[in-house]
Amino acid sequence: MNICSAIVHAKPEMAGVVRTDLERFPGVEIHGGVEEGKLIVTLEGENDDALADTMAEFNDVTGVINTVMIYHYCAEESADEEVSK
Repeated sequence: MNICSAIVHAKPEMAGVVRTDLERFPGVEIHGGVEEGKLIVTLEGENDDALADTMAEFNDVTGVINTVMIYHYCAEESADEEVSK
């Protein structure tokens, strides 16, 4: 399990559109900050590379100024935990 949180800085007038575009990425949730143009985002994915690639793609979204990772959590699940899901 890999989870990251990030702040996506967007042009304030584009923040609503940016939110919609970011929510189309798999594993992405927006938790606030749209009004200020500083979107609070979490990403969940299979591995570090996938999350890094997704965050890099955020910067290609029209209206995004930049993306800053705030937190990263990585834990390997045991075979028993995977079976119980």
